[in-house]
Amino acid sequence: MNIQKPVTTSSPVAARPPMVGVREVVGSSLGGPLKRAKVRAILVGERIDTRNLAGFVEPESLETEGLGAVFVFRYGVLVLFGAKDGIEQDLLERLKDHIIDPLDVPEIEKASVEIRPSADEQVDSSGHIILREGGIERLLLVATVLARSVVLARDESRIAQTFDRIEPLVTALRSRGRAGLPIRRVMQDIGEVLDARHRVVGRAQVGEKPDLLWDHPELDRLYARLEAEYELDERAEVIGAKLEVIGDTADALLNLVQDKRAVRLELAIIALIAFEVALTVYDRWLV
Repeated sequence: MNIQKPVTTSSPVAARPPMVGVREVVGSSLGGPLKRAKVRAILVGERIDTRNLAGFVEPESLETEGLGAVFVFRYGVLVLFGAKDGIEQDLLERLKDHIIDPLDVPEIEKASVEIRPSADEQVDSSGHIILREGGIERLLLVATVLARSVVLARDESRIAQTFDRIEPLVTALRSRGRAGLPIRRVMQDIGEVLDARHRVVGRAQVGEKPDLLWDHPELDRLYARLEAEYELDERAEVIGAKLEVIGDTADALLNLVQDKRAVRLELAIIALIAFEVALTVYDRWLV
């Protein structure tokens, strides 16, 4: 399938953001004229090195007959359209050496897609994604939304765990006026907050429209419907708000730990001064 580039005109248009660094996504065709397929988005690690992946090319170079395709996103997600279990396991095995910081338990998002040439492109009441045709642009758009959704799901889970760890400390601080917490634990919590914020905002770029829409503005409506169905913006905002709460709490706990260490240091200095004074008095008393 040849992808047609839009004809340029003299009318002013918004400037496309520059593409930098390694390609964020590569793909491969699985073949077969599928008109209906299951889709699985699998978050396998913090990152996937998309360079030198045998059999994968830039999505624009792909040709598909139907819904059989696979996409690998640099921020750690594999999205498969119509792949059987054996194919999925084979792909995961091929990617194994390219996964950076693999997850012990992968996060998975499931969906189903169907091609209906005369239907309105939408997500129906059962969550079924309807497409007019199975062109690579539409598949990539669906894959991007699912990939972002599964990244958000992972972060939602991790942030909930962080809340569970911090809650007893806040309760202890409220009831007893202090929270026994080692400095290393506080720094770990702060590090997780910063990592989650970087992943959502920087890697998956959840708050930004896919680059694909710059070349295919006719897909804006489909993207808006997919984004609304998976609540990408709303979930990202909730995560951002929770990250701020966790960050503020972690900062407060860190200040408490630092104040506690400062008090101990002051007490140690006072004790040393008192010991020196006592030693001086004792020496004079002996004389």
